[in-house]
Amino acid sequence: MDLAKELARQAKKKGICKPWYNELKSLNGDNINAMAQMYLKGIDFCLANDYPDNGFIRTHFKGKMEQYGVFLDDDIKIENKPKCVCLGATCGRIEITGFNVCEIYAKHNAKLNVIAKDNAFVVIDVFDDAVVNVCASDRAKVCVNHYVGNGQVIKYAMDDATIKVIEKQKKTY
Repeated sequence: MDLAKELARQAKKKGICKPWYNELKSLNGDNINAMAQMYLKGIDFCLANDYPDNGFIRTHFKGKMEQYGVFLDDDIKIENKPKCVCLGATCGRIEITGFNVCEIYAKHNAKLNVIAKDNAFVVIDVFDDAVVNVCASDRAKVCVNHYVGNGQVIKYAMDDATIKVIEKQKKTY
């Protein structure tokens, strides 16, 4: 099976736009890097449509996607990674320090502890039943977009840190 063509076929069923469909279809089926880059670039479409589904990801990308910041059913301990997509039952700790910036996506049943220190800036999107504990200190800034579902956001800010939770009135983007 040509992986890129299969992904394009599935994306078309989910309503992907024609330019992205054509780009996906044209990828080399062995180029995990290009597929991972497209996934991250189109993360809003992917998360909104559960695309590709966790079974497909587990079968074809597990063990290859983690270097890009995409995790499925993993125990993680991450520091200063610019993007972290946490799917399935991923659990663990993500720490952002210094002047680093991080985008975190918590979906399905993910359980995360996010620590933001120094002058870090973090944006977190929480979906489904994900639980995210946020601890911010120093001058860190954290913005959490909490989408409708059974997910939880627990926050603790100290020093001059700020944690802003925006309650979205919809299930996804």
